[in-house]
Amino acid sequence: MTQSTADIQPLRESSASEDRTRLVMWIQATVIAVLLLWFYWSSLRYIASRWISDANWSHGWLVPLFSLYFLYTRREQIARTPRRTCYTGLALLLFSLAACLYFLAIRPYAYLQLLSLVGAIFGVALFLTGRAMLRIVWLPILFLLLANPIPHDYYVQMTMPLRKLSTHAAAMLLSLIPGIELELQNVVIDYFYRGRLGQLNVEEACAGMRLMMAFVALGVAMAYLGDRSTWQRICMVAACVPIAVFCNIVRVTVTGFLTVYGHGELAQGTAHELLGLGMLPVALGLFALTGYILKHLLIEQDPAEAQ
Repeated sequence: MTQSTADIQPLRESSASEDRTRLVMWIQATVIAVLLLWFYWSSLRYIASRWISDANWSHGWLVPLFSLYFLYTRREQIARTPRRTCYTGLALLLFSLAACLYFLAIRPYAYLQLLSLVGAIFGVALFLTGRAMLRIVWLPILFLLLANPIPHDYYVQMTMPLRKLSTHAAAMLLSLIPGIELELQNVVIDYFYRGRLGQLNVEEACAGMRLMMAFVALGVAMAYLGDRSTWQRICMVAACVPIAVFCNIVRVTVTGFLTVYGHGELAQGTAHELLGLGMLPVALGLFALTGYILKHLLIEQDPAEAQ
């Protein structure tokens, strides 16, 4: 049985309308992308220079790639979701651009400029695709915040309690060495061992919890990608800081043992950086173990089977 001309015509008109809508959306997205690039070019150059020069934020290159991968894993859900223009998103976009101009020209503040960039991306997504789509893509967009370098003063204030905790834990472990004498002062450990005086500056050794933000990014990524319930995702994210602290304690303690036993050259330079990178597999394993425990902590049973 063949379709009549009267039946085919509405299908052609519908297909043409969808093509026009898609074309308009691509034109809008292109214009907005050029506009954002023009507004945020100096901010993007700044953040790229921080990723290159500051080891605390060297993981920043991977964060946008993870965000794109998050979107890729939800591609089928995104394709099924209807797109609607939402002018609330346009208002958010304009507000973010105004904030960028303010913190660029009137009161320069690079961190808030980059925060406004994330707000602008939220605005674009909401304006072009609507609220239903935003409920799918909000986390990949919000994940970009983990690539935005926190101002140094605030970063030091955030990590100082964690550095002190690492210092005390490392001092307790180093005190197990027979015949060693230790004196703890803030984040500095003075030691006397076999007639040698030495000092371990934990602030320098652990580089200000250098990998903490990388661990947080890794934990959020694993929580998002896994097939988990909401409470399990929350627990995975909450475990980021304890895992970061544990890995830092291991790093500081190993550095301390190497220094005390006269292998200080292995506790600095390239060897020390490699030791820090070696904590990433440890953190990955701890995150995987945490996820495994959470997944098997409560066994959900079908009500019919339980009856």
